[in-house]
Amino acid sequence: MSEPAAGRISHRDKDGRPLDVLEWGRLHADMSYRLVAEDEVAGQLVRTIWEGIDDGVQVACMWANGISSDGETYRTVWEGYWPCTQDDALAAHQETLATLRAKKPKSAERS
Repeated sequence: MSEPAAGRISHRDKDGRPLDVLEWGRLHADMSYRLVAEDEVAGQLVRTIWEGIDDGVQVACMWANGISSDGETYRTVWEGYWPCTQDDALAAHQETLATLRAKKPKSAERS
């Protein structure tokens, strides 16, 4: 993936290809395109989505992961690690699920 000049924002699709802002806006409005993974663990909804923003400094805005108890409000999970590819984002999603499962009380187990 070619990088924009430092501090200059570009928009990219899930494969890292450049997009003009109108195409990015169309894709960004399509949650079926943006959603990479979604799972529930112990009443927590874990969602990983494509954001498609490359700021030229870090690719922190290409992918986002959050956890929600109410399905409306999400808190960011990844701190200090920002996946660069969809495969990286999926792997990080699985790590988030594993962490939540390890913390899940036995009474929250489902059959």
